[in-house]
Amino acid sequence: MTVNPVTAENTADTTSAAETPSVPRPSGAVPKPGPRPKPSPPKPAVPRQASAAAKPGPAKPGPPKPGAAKPGPDLSASPTPRVTLIPAGADDVFDVADDAVDALLEAGTEPGAILVLTTGGPHPWQQHEETFGAAQYWRQYDEGKDVFYASLPASRPLRRPAVVVVVNGFAEGADAGRILTSALTAGASVTVCGDVERVRALTGVA
Repeated sequence: MTVNPVTAENTADTTSAAETPSVPRPSGAVPKPGPRPKPSPPKPAVPRQASAAAKPGPAKPGPPKPGAAKPGPDLSASPTPRVTLIPAGADDVFDVADDAVDALLEAGTEPGAILVLTTGGPHPWQQHEETFGAAQYWRQYDEGKDVFYASLPASRPLRRPAVVVVVNGFAEGADAGRILTSALTAGASVTVCGDVERVRALTGVA
């Protein structure tokens, strides 16, 4: 039998193999490094909103076009006046007429739109106004700021939207029918205070 001699070189290799520890391998598959994420493109800058004053809004209405607005009714030119008859006696006809004026004012009628006409003697307030002279008296009518009192027949045409007629008699020889008819056409709304039956007989008003 042949025996291999033990040499120092063989001894060193054996010792080295025995002394070198084995490194354990990790179990499972080792993940491979993937591709690096690409940077996302920069977001576009958001424009700043304009101030409230610069925001577009609804267009403001412009001035009305010519002919767009319809004119209101012209009471002074109404072809068919509204006539109201209020019974009154000779002793209280002025009081009844004054109440009719107060009713118009309470209903919202402007004082300058009211005309009081008497068929006989003047109203006490007319007598008071005439004490300041004829020029001042007629200036009050032209200015149209207050109730105006006048007696028929008048020296000039008189007309206002609301008229109160005081039938307190007629001057001797006067054409009562013509006087009353002219009074009934002096405004768009006419209130007649006095003897209703006589007024109907003279004017034909129902």
